Amino acid sequence: MVPKPRHFTFSVRRSIASFLICALSAILLATSSLAADRTFIQALGGKPTSLDPGKSNRIHDDQVMWFIYDALLQYSADGKSLLPALAERWEQSPDGLATTFFLRRGVRFHDGSLLDAHAVKASYERQYLASSPLYTATPPNAYERVLGGFVKEIRVLDTHTVAIATHYARPHQFAVSKIVSPKALSTYKGDLSRAPTGTGPFRLDAWESNQITLAPFPDSWHGRPKVAGVKTVVIGTDIELMDRLAAGDFDLVVNVTPDRLEELAANPRLGLVRFGGLNTMMLGMMMDRPLMQDRRVREAVVRAVDRERLARLLGRGMATAAMSVLPPNCAGFDSTVSQPAYDPERARALLKDVGATTTPALRLLHHSPSELWEEIVRAVESDLSKVGFDVALAKTATWADFHKERAKGDHDLHLRQWQISAPDPESFLAPLFQSKSHDNFGRFANPRVDELLAEARKPMDSAQRLAVYGQANKLITDDHAALFLLHRIGIAGVNKRVQGLHLNLYGLPQDKLVNVEVR
Repeated sequence: MVPKPRHFTFSVRRSIASFLICALSAILLATSSLAADRTFIQALGGKPTSLDPGKSNRIHDDQVMWFIYDALLQYSADGKSLLPALAERWEQSPDGLATTFFLRRGVRFHDGSLLDAHAVKASYERQYLASSPLYTATPPNAYERVLGGFVKEIRVLDTHTVAIATHYARPHQFAVSKIVSPKALSTYKGDLSRAPTGTGPFRLDAWESNQITLAPFPDSWHGRPKVAGVKTVVIGTDIELMDRLAAGDFDLVVNVTPDRLEELAANPRLGLVRFGGLNTMMLGMMMDRPLMQDRRVREAVVRAVDRERLARLLGRGMATAAMSVLPPNCAGFDSTVSQPAYDPERARALLKDVGATTTPALRLLHHSPSELWEEIVRAVESDLSKVGFDVALAKTATWADFHKERAKGDHDLHLRQWQISAPDPESFLAPLFQSKSHDNFGRFANPRVDELLAEARKPMDSAQRLAVYGQANKLITDDHAALFLLHRIGIAGVNKRVQGLHLNLYGLPQDKLVNVEVR
């Protein structure tokens, strides 16, 4: 007779119960750990490549470097005024060409060395002055041309006082150029791309392929941050980025995609924050191409494209139609300076006046990194075709390929976006339209514009300076140097577990997360 398996049955039940208790405990522990994790998590749609502020000005790099470095000055959240940073105060000469900075005392770099006037001098000169012992040309210096033409002389007056003489007044540069450790520059042979060493509230802890972890810097002059650290995660696609934001995986994602805006606005986990607009998406025109040399053709291009529709439908509330290259929140913006309105009939008439015997053919060069860019290209192509242009699209696989093709000049139009770090008209007008500028992709050359841009750099009061830039902007706009399409407005997704977060004009935490809490 076979005995009944009573003890076995009991053992199974007891084992199942034990398993469920353990599993439940594990879930509760994981949930508790997640709730207790005070690390601030931001997600990016592109991979940072360098954390050296002298070697990179890329957006994804800046979104990490912001927490690591400081400049002499910093902008207010609205970008309208300059505030103390590493310099606790400063004095400027009446002509704006000489500025004396008085540094905070007791500020330490992440390697333990102290901030002094020599560190400021070294941080600037290593980027443009070949005779500097810390200068390196490889990797290229991101601001070498800018600083080389801007800085005249840097003098150390004492350990905590430094005087900077410049060729023209450009105070916002002092909020852009970051101060780094000379000791670290010497150790790492002038390249801090993988060894960032600043004075910010966070220092580099670990850098894996798609994740960068920053730890609080205990000796920060900012004060100790309330969060346990900052983790930056790189996500390969917009779809995954938005899906995981919606799921609550991230605390901050800047630039929510327009197609997910309504869905994410209704998500109880999230808050949406508007920021920025200091950018211009434009259709550049190659001024040395035979067809584009005719001003009537350029005007036809401008009148053919419905910018308001682009902003309304493609921007989905996250863009405004451009009037000129200057966005509304940039100093010097003038609503009376505007491109011609959308008028396809007038565009057709202009092409008829040109007297072309064949349909005018345009080659449009572009690299479209997102669906929004693709939609804009298709909309522009459609509008141009409707008025009589024969548009051939030339798409490149990468931005590097785009710039290689762009340098050849074998195209009539190119789609690009220009984003600036300071709300100043010079940051748009000089690089994009000064005839000898490296960033003047359309090869625009107007002697009067060059004269005005040079004049605006001479000593004068602010109102007069903005008026001179206003004249230049009007000439550029009236000459149809480009078709200015949109100013994109950033919308950030913020997890509601984050308290006290205030984004500045560029979508960055204004206080570098020092006073932000994660609950």
